[in-house]
Amino acid sequence: MEQISKKFNEIKVESNILYVIATPIGNLGDISLRALKILSSLDIIFCEDTRITGKLLKNYGIKPSKLEVYNDYSNQKHRELIIKKIKSSNIKFGLVSDAGTPLISDPGYKLVKECIKNSIKITHIPGASSITTSLVLSGLPSHNFFFGGFLEKSKIQRKKQLENALNLKSTSLWFESPNRLIETLKLMIELNNESLISVLRELTKLNEEIISGSPSFVYDQITKKAKLKGEIVLVISNNNQSHYTNEMILDLIKKDYSKFSTKELALYISNKTGLPKKSIYNRIIELKSQ
Repeated sequence: MEQISKKFNEIKVESNILYVIATPIGNLGDISLRALKILSSLDIIFCEDTRITGKLLKNYGIKPSKLEVYNDYSNQKHRELIIKKIKSSNIKFGLVSDAGTPLISDPGYKLVKECIKNSIKITHIPGASSITTSLVLSGLPSHNFFFGGFLEKSKIQRKKQLENALNLKSTSLWFESPNRLIETLKLMIELNNESLISVLRELTKLNEEIISGSPSFVYDQITKKAKLKGEIVLVISNNNQSHYTNEMILDLIKKDYSKFSTKELALYISNKTGLPKKSIYNRIIELKSQ
């Protein structure tokens, strides 16, 4: 502990720099020592919501610096005032979002762009991100991926986004509202029920949930729930060589159970998934004996 404390004190925090700091996406323990040191040393922290940032600081016994709002409603005039303040005053500045890494689907990039334009140094204190967490937990291919941001509210525009996602050779990740998720899953079933998807919500929190499988399988699981809460990440893959869980294989068997003989169905699913025909055959026999 003494060694950690010594390293903590060695972290330097400079003036006239904008520190872009990642904060936890759920579990408050997911923050680095460096981030805590810098947050405790800043004079002004620009944040989306002062109440949320204040709660994080209080959790770690950090006496709140001056918290100033910078969010979706901040305009160019506001950014110019911030730039002037950073350039002319000998104090320490930081930028945080409500959760996760700033600039990911929030207005922070506009402020960073202005800093670069005005030759103001920027540095990033890395940490939690719902994008990388979702990619890790989805079980879908992670070597090549695309982040599309928020799915559109318009059904027509959202359908176009999903069509494009299904044409990609890489895994794609999207933010979606709990209120529109069921409608989005219906669109996925309509467009390509052979694809693999993962719905993740309440990441790193007590009620963290990950549902993976075909769109119809995920839809069936989601519709069993009384009400969905929390932020949702939808991960989409059109790669049929992805990892198949037992639930996903069972879903494939039930889907075509009455169309083929046991031998034909085992061969069909084996060709589709790349999994051994014998193991699928045994699963079908097991299901029939129940």
